[in-house]
Amino acid sequence: MSIKKHSLTTFESHPISLPDDTLYHAFQEPSMATIAAALFTLATDSVVCSELPGIYTHARNFNEAMGTADPLTQESLLVNLYARLHTAGSLYSPSERMLLSRRDGYSCYAGGLAPLLKAEPFITPDSVVVDLGAGNGLQGLLLQCISPHRKTLQVELSSEMIRIGRIFQGALGISADGVEWIHDDIINVSVEPADIVYLYRPARSSPIGHELYHAIARKLASVPKPLMVFSVADCLGQFLDEQFSFFFTDGHLTCFSKR
Repeated sequence: MSIKKHSLTTFESHPISLPDDTLYHAFQEPSMATIAAALFTLATDSVVCSELPGIYTHARNFNEAMGTADPLTQESLLVNLYARLHTAGSLYSPSERMLLSRRDGYSCYAGGLAPLLKAEPFITPDSVVVDLGAGNGLQGLLLQCISPHRKTLQVELSSEMIRIGRIFQGALGISADGVEWIHDDIINVSVEPADIVYLYRPARSSPIGHELYHAIARKLASVPKPLMVFSVADCLGQFLDEQFSFFFTDGHLTCFSKR
């Protein structure tokens, strides 16, 4: 993904622009530079700005820090931009909210950038990635930016978050056939096409939540091919059967593989 030059005057009297190589100088790791470019593209897109008031200001602050602020400040502003974008569309209809409550589920939490960087080396052009509880799909879209692959399945209960996710997809120029949005309870969706499953703890560690984790673990076990699981704030590992082996944790992200 290349960095776009922007000239957005709809929300401010002076435009934001970044030279093509600015982010690649600020963030030495190519994947981080690509993520920064994607987030900046979203935060300066006129449709995204109309949906998320105030995001343009965060983009401007980020832009001003490039080339002037210390690396820690630049990274902090990037993470802030990411977190703000991740909240867009976090609304549920009454029926969706009722089902979320019945599942003892969490609503919208940002998984962070580190899990994306960890997943990238395992994604090939032919991979299918499934995000269970995708929110507005920012994680899956960023994975498509840093490691383009055959399909991302974004499974989400909130129709509003899916609506915002489609706007994000369009702003990033990700093709329609690269992402499939599935508006459903994650318990109803098959994960058989998946090569990689990504999830951020979708439910509390309670008897009701454990029922959901048992159900997800059974779905994962039934996939008739190798599979990797990237579980943020993991509560799933204790429910996976002997087909799965643990291969990484940093205290936030835990990863499993099934051969």
